[in-house]
Amino acid sequence: MELNRTQFDLANYNPLMKDVFYELEEPERNDKYALQPRRMRTHMLKRIPVMFDEPPNTQPKFRWMTSEWHYANPTPQMKKWNEKYRSALGRMQGSMI
Repeated sequence: MELNRTQFDLANYNPLMKDVFYELEEPERNDKYALQPRRMRTHMLKRIPVMFDEPPNTQPKFRWMTSEWHYANPTPQMKKWNEKYRSALGRMQGSMI
């Protein structure tokens, strides 16, 4: 019997893996003639495939993957980013150093 986890098992283990989060860039205060739309970037929770805790508590590790700033509009499926998500992951799995 294999004890490997599938992607579905990991999504149930950490439900934030199912979502894509967006963050809008803050506009500059002094630029009243800014004609370009605000830039955004996305955050997604991904599993690190080769990193596990030490036995006997062998659990998969996760990392927030952040895209570069780009001009786009968030889709209705995306959720607004909050930095508390990053700190919650750090509390859940501890330091990865």
